[in-house]
Amino acid sequence: MNEPGPPRLKIIYILGSTQSGSTILDMAVGTASSAVSTGELGHIFWAFEAAREGSSSVTVPNCSCGLLVTQCPLWSVVWAEMAARGNLREFEEENRRFETTALSVPTAVAARLAHSRAFARHLDELGSMLRSVARNASAGIIVDSTKDPGRGWLYSLLPTPEFDVRFIHMVRDGRSVLSSMMVTSQPDRFNSAPSPWPPPAAAFFSTLHWIYMNLHASILGRANRDRYLRIRYEDLVSHPLETLESIEAFAEIDLSESRKRVTAGKPLSSGHLLCGNRSKTAPTLKVQASGRSRSSLSRGPELIFLLLAGWLQWYYLRPSVPKGPTGLRTQKARRNLTSSHFEGEKRS
Repeated sequence: MNEPGPPRLKIIYILGSTQSGSTILDMAVGTASSAVSTGELGHIFWAFEAAREGSSSVTVPNCSCGLLVTQCPLWSVVWAEMAARGNLREFEEENRRFETTALSVPTAVAARLAHSRAFARHLDELGSMLRSVARNASAGIIVDSTKDPGRGWLYSLLPTPEFDVRFIHMVRDGRSVLSSMMVTSQPDRFNSAPSPWPPPAAAFFSTLHWIYMNLHASILGRANRDRYLRIRYEDLVSHPLETLESIEAFAEIDLSESRKRVTAGKPLSSGHLLCGNRSKTAPTLKVQASGRSRSSLSRGPELIFLLLAGWLQWYYLRPSVPKGPTGLRTQKARRNLTSSHFEGEKRS
């Protein structure tokens, strides 16, 4: 009789546009038993570069545990193990080539079809890094909110006997995304700075980003239908318990602790978040309202968005989660989650 093998490492990868609420979703899912929230794990090289250069940013070089990534008990060990396995510079270059650039998806597809050694090596190194994170965090579930489509495609190619990958696509009303991106769409090296572009140009390029990220996520979802779930940010805010229950059933994980915290208005666990929302380092670990919403858009930028992306906006923002009961428990959770955790997330 064959002995059962070790349980598969579960990867929850969050897809979607910048400013879509991915950091707080990462925290909510990462509160699950035996899970670790890693934030934007694909940007680990950026985080360590910022730490080495002494960046004044509160977001990039710091882990949500409050320490620099170079001092964090998780990331410092993971980084050392990555360095011991081979050439970090080579892995970083392949990370940019296959995961984070605008052409990463076609580049990765072409490399795979050509049986590129660099691509095979990078995929193998990605698996090794995930195993290192799981081992050092004592976790069986890794939540990654990098969002880059290229990284999603690589995750879909990980060997299924060892990895159980699930994709959650977070879609937020593009006008809300636009109002935030137009302010911080041109970051300097490690800190977000106001966009130097005139509003029409900022609206145009921010809209293209929203379309690009969400369309890639949808295509990846169609290729992995049994491993893909799309949720709306607006449903997460207005119907948090029902949305979390939907995620719980899809990912086959226990989110009872998250639901308890939401109902009681308690903060969510921050895990060891890389990059992501700057509020990850706040003592309360609650996302504060930014005061921005789609209503802050002037008529010009909103018209640009609707002309370019209105068709996709209509498709995505149809109701997708039932409203459920309106009893005191749901109403209390909705009120607590909106005021303390989700409403107006500034950066994710």
